[in-house]
Amino acid sequence: MKKIKWIPLFLLTVFVMASCGGRSDKMAEIMERLDAGEIPEEVDVYPVDLINSLVTWEGTKVGGAHDGTIGIGHGEIYVFEDNLLAGNVVMNMTDLVVLDIDNPESNARLVGHLKSDDFFSVDTYPEAQFEIVRFVSIPEAREGEPNYTVFGNLTIKDITHGISFDALLEQEEDRITAFADFDLDRTRWDVRFGSGRFFDNLGDNLIHDHFNLKLDIVARK
Repeated sequence: MKKIKWIPLFLLTVFVMASCGGRSDKMAEIMERLDAGEIPEEVDVYPVDLINSLVTWEGTKVGGAHDGTIGIGHGEIYVFEDNLLAGNVVMNMTDLVVLDIDNPESNARLVGHLKSDDFFSVDTYPEAQFEIVRFVSIPEAREGEPNYTVFGNLTIKDITHGISFDALLEQEEDRITAFADFDLDRTRWDVRFGSGRFFDNLGDNLIHDHFNLKLDIVARK
């Protein structure tokens, strides 16, 4: 399980601009146009396969854990001359599911709590988005292990933080697969319920700040 690397937004912007400085003028132009929301004709778009892609989560507390999935609304990965450029994945928080509780009433109660203002305020913020701004290959990565570091901006509850994590990406002519396994600190997105950082004397009610996300993404041209 890999800890997340946190990057302040302004540093991430500087990083991307500096990286573009060493690229060809064409590559820099394409990145600027993508950043502006335009998709140049030269860029190949790989939409996320919603049926075969999956986002799973796990949260832990004193003496236990819960896990489930988050629905994917849409997403795409952008490629130029076989180079991974950028992309985005939009998650439907309304489709948050708990998998480890079989009792329907208990399951619905936890789902409702996670969707409430104690956690993700889903009525107000029905979507979360991960905007990928850069893929950086990992030199001499071993087969089957992460071979790229992914840099991007994660927005939850309308709060955005720059993050990076390692991922295993495999690219074919008409398909891209990506898998990543990393932890997030929920309190950075103002999800504080049961956090020992903000509340005292929680005892057995303490919920750990870090929760795990696994991204298992398939995108097809």
